Amino acid sequence: MSVLNTPEKKTIKLGDKEYRLSPLNLNVLADVEEGFDCSIDKVGKMLDKKRASALRRLVHILLKQEYPDMTLEKIGELIDLSNMAEVSEALAKTLAGE
Repeated sequence: MSVLNTPEKKTIKLGDKEYRLSPLNLNVLADVEEGFDCSIDKVGKMLDKKRASALRRLVHILLKQEYPDMTLEKIGELIDLSNMAEVSEALAKTLAGE
């Protein structure tokens, strides 16, 4: 399934709250590419390498439409070793269009 075929909003749990991710429309995909200065495929590979900065930045991009006051620092506080793998897996699935 293509990432452009996923208009519904998905959620991730950070701390004790569920957050809605932006749907992967062309604007969000462009923001991801601009935020990382590379293609979507390469962003997925960064997540595979467990890069904390990539995970934090991607969560920020996917949350900023729904939560404009959410900062990179706040996201960094909400993601820790207890939920990092779960968040990373959820984002990888989102990018893969699952």
